[in-house]
Amino acid sequence: MSSRGSPGPVRERIEALDVLRGFALLGIFVMNMQGFAHSLFTPLEALASSPFDRVVLELRELLFAGKFNLLFGALFGIGFTLQLQRLEAADPSRATSIYVRRLVALLGIGLVHVLVLWSGDVLVIYALIGFALLALRRLPERAVLGLLVLCLVFPAAWQLGRPWLLTFEAETFAAFGYQAFEAADNAAFGHGTFIDAARQTMRIFVWSYTSALGLYSYIAFYVQMATGILLGYLIGRRGWVERLTELGLPLARLHRRCIAVVLVCGLVWTLLAFSAAEISSPAAVLTRTIGRIALTGIYALGLLRLLRNVRWARLLHPLALAGRMPLSNYLLQTALGTCVFYGWGF
Repeated sequence: MSSRGSPGPVRERIEALDVLRGFALLGIFVMNMQGFAHSLFTPLEALASSPFDRVVLELRELLFAGKFNLLFGALFGIGFTLQLQRLEAADPSRATSIYVRRLVALLGIGLVHVLVLWSGDVLVIYALIGFALLALRRLPERAVLGLLVLCLVFPAAWQLGRPWLLTFEAETFAAFGYQAFEAADNAAFGHGTFIDAARQTMRIFVWSYTSALGLYSYIAFYVQMATGILLGYLIGRRGWVERLTELGLPLARLHRRCIAVVLVCGLVWTLLAFSAAEISSPAAVLTRTIGRIALTGIYALGLLRLLRNVRWARLLHPLALAGRMPLSNYLLQTALGTCVFYGWGF
């Protein structure tokens, strides 16, 4: 990597990470497709006009929702450690300032993206958490691990505190607000001009960071993203990426454990769903959080194990080509999604 912090040449890149990035980008596109085709405020049940639609939506929630953002966040955390290590090796005195400039550029691109093009942007979140990582990178590993544990239990605690954080009046007002936003989205994105769509996108951004329910949802999303990024940061900090070729047996063992965790979480979730407990209860939320991370681990570890086979490595190589330019391909998804589905497009 150059001292200016530009993307490393092909010979310096780790093929497995590029494959995982390409895979994560594909999953994120699948998840975002619903937001391009419909208002983000449309209830899921309103999208299921047939039993087949319901099955597809359930599979999408089970196999995709949250998993690929977690994976991409973990890769961001790994990339953070690798890039800083290379920058510090090339120019120790300027490594931090160079990385800060990279984060400022990412934040700028993200703000344009979220204010004009796509309200489901994550670039702003990555940039802000990246600044936090810079501030916390001198923390002992145990402290970082403690932060990761707090992120894991936060969704359940957040759900437990919802009655105190959001009043009944706020919830009722939000329900009507969602309907108004859905109608405005359909008008601006479905039938409006590019200016109409940009104006509505900016309105959603302002609502997300100023309203009670918007902040409640966004704080939970920030913590979810921080979970993956902190996990990746710990992996990178321990040097596991550089030792991938030595981790054959540990990878297989960890893969089996992730499968076991997913099965246990699925069983617990099923029991909760068929009992008197609410599926939005803290216990159910914690089960879903752990199961989501374990399923993300199944995807990542499964790909890493496949990449040890020459034939599979060759078949998966196209994902690496996408993964080498994650920012460009992420923005390309927005260009394709809005151009195909929005009123000013096709």
